[in-house]
Amino acid sequence: MSTVFIVTGSSSGVGRALAQFLSRHGVTVVGLDRRDPPDREIAHVRCDLTDPRAIDAAVERLDERVDALANVAGVPGTSPTETVLAVNFLGMRHLTEQLLPRIQRGGSVVNVSSSEGRHWVAHLAELRPLLATTSFDEGLRWCRERRPDRSIYDISKEAVLAYTTASSTLTWPDGVRMNAVAPGPVRTPQLADVERSSDPRRLARQRSAAGRDAEADEIAAVVAFLMSNESRWINGQTLAADGGVAAATTWAALQTR
Repeated sequence: MSTVFIVTGSSSGVGRALAQFLSRHGVTVVGLDRRDPPDREIAHVRCDLTDPRAIDAAVERLDERVDALANVAGVPGTSPTETVLAVNFLGMRHLTEQLLPRIQRGGSVVNVSSSEGRHWVAHLAELRPLLATTSFDEGLRWCRERRPDRSIYDISKEAVLAYTTASSTLTWPDGVRMNAVAPGPVRTPQLADVERSSDPRRLARQRSAAGRDAEADEIAAVVAFLMSNESRWINGQTLAADGGVAAATTWAALQTR
């Protein structure tokens, strides 16, 4: 029986690089994206992460057996507020929880967040009501009523990391591990929008510490590792695939104490 990996955001960027990497290594890949892929080398199911009904319809088209899920799809902070929260967190959560019963023992879920989400612990009190929502619509209602006064992109990526940490304790007894990857800037078609919606000073510091932006295939390889059996004893972790930015930031902060 072939190994089946699901990859969201598979039509471009890191998702595309990941789908191609897995396919080259003999994995059966099914890509989920609202856009058709540029070619047909990988199976594709159209899926709009802003619409829970579209997510459910996409899930119905997938195999009953799934070995791993990579939630790579995301939108930058230049998108409308509710779209950012829907795609980056609510749609990711809805899809994951629909697919978890199908993921085989020994399987894996990998959620791609961002280096902008690394301060989630400090903001946990703000995030708790969002994490406590139990439906897509309830999550959007939180967004409308709370009207966060800081970047919804940062909030969405923090929520991904908090969700990963919490959910990993629930999936582990069923033999499914859940981890996250937090990249810094990546050379993808979205990079220009990321630059427009980011604090330029923070972005400059990241690039100075790393020396360059990541390539999509560099992040894809990290996600593929966490999907594979070689990472079977890693659970509930966030891997900062950022060229050392998190380490440099932490060390600099420690020098001021």
